[in-house]
Amino acid sequence: MDIHEHLPLAPRDLLILSVLSEGPLHGYGIIRAVEERSEAGVLLDPANLYRVLHRMRELGWIEEAEDDDDRRRVHRITSRGLAIVSAELARLERLLTQARPALAGGRSA
Repeated sequence: MDIHEHLPLAPRDLLILSVLSEGPLHGYGIIRAVEERSEAGVLLDPANLYRVLHRMRELGWIEEAEDDDDRRRVHRITSRGLAIVSAELARLERLLTQARPALAGGRSA
């Protein structure tokens, strides 16, 4: 399956994958990290987060593991998940590159 079939990602998915690309986290850690990074106000309630994590596991983007320190389940990104988040970031960078000349022109409404 082509990774580009999954693009564009929802902001919530992009934030979760980018947080997990820095290392494994348990659910509450993911919620806090996403909320700290989100200027757009992406808020995750636990039920919604676990539905998203379940979908991401089924797609092969993340996997569950046991945390040796406190026995909680942690989630970590897979190589497929890294490819998805990298492709989305590249897509967004191309979009910004295309949009910047219009903004630099000083056009106002």
